[in-house]
Amino acid sequence: MFENTSIRAFTRRPIGLVTGIATAAVLMFAGSGAALAASGSDTQTLTGTTSAGVLSVSAPADVNLPALVGGSNTAATDLGSLSWTDTLNTATAHSVTMAATDLYYAAGVGSYIPFTKFTISVDQAPTGNALNTGAVTSGAASQVLTGADTTPGTTFSAPITLVTSNTVAVGTWSQAANKVTVGVPANTLPSTTFTSTIQYTITG
Repeated sequence: MFENTSIRAFTRRPIGLVTGIATAAVLMFAGSGAALAASGSDTQTLTGTTSAGVLSVSAPADVNLPALVGGSNTAATDLGSLSWTDTLNTATAHSVTMAATDLYYAAGVGSYIPFTKFTISVDQAPTGNALNTGAVTSGAASQVLTGADTTPGTTFSAPITLVTSNTVAVGTWSQAANKVTVGVPANTLPSTTFTSTIQYTITG
């Protein structure tokens, strides 16, 4: 949590100066004699305090897949807009990774779809705020999740890299076009709701 504070300093005119202005106004209005010169000034002080550095990632909203049809692949489905921030300014490169659990209904054959059936299409054109410094680079365009599925429905896959930065990258970026395609085994239970959890992690 941080605060940006702006402070305005007011300067009061000396009373003699105020009187001088009033007198000049009367003389000018009456048209008698030369107008008296009048001047004044104000000063303003602007103070800014920088915020603490942040390393954070914000997951997109929940996603509904198309119907899971046994023996076929789903259409590629948008995962939503992922955003992340690195304002630590430590000259350390950061990276954003993703991992997922199985699409799970229950234990047993046909009751879950292993994460190894997930193919992730990675947005190759992340966007950054105008005041960012440095650059980020997307991971491989198409990645299949891997890993030992120790406890189906609970165990996360090995993480895949969505983006990496260079050592001077400071700011906020987003990827809006990451997608997932799920290969649905033919023996998957019909008329069942399967649920997976996707985890995004930033390190740096």
